[in-house]
Amino acid sequence: MNHPTIFPLDVVAMRRQLGDDDELVSDVIALFLDDYPGRLHALKAAAEARDAGGVRTAAHTLKGSASTFCASRVVDAAASLETATHREDFAVISGYVARLTAEVEQLADALRMCRVEKRTDGAHIT
Repeated sequence: MNHPTIFPLDVVAMRRQLGDDDELVSDVIALFLDDYPGRLHALKAAAEARDAGGVRTAAHTLKGSASTFCASRVVDAAASLETATHREDFAVISGYVARLTAEVEQLADALRMCRVEKRTDGAHIT
């Protein structure tokens, strides 16, 4: 099965960005899938502690990871959250944390689909 674009990431652009190297793509996906739960936990913990700097750092880290996958929805959600932290309005920040969390989970689901697709047909991640 060929998916040039799997919501919420652009697989073709991701592969191009990673040099069309199957092993590198697989490794980067695995690293993200291993790390993202801890990063979301840190984000939520910082928000609960009303630590705007911690929220900003966690959002920035997730934004960087998402940019590797050309996942514009995650990048946009993280950037919006980073901006919101400067106002330190935690009612607003909570909404952005929920949005970013949902977008990251959708990205993780899409990346898992890429991994399954590679395993089931032995082809490239496409």
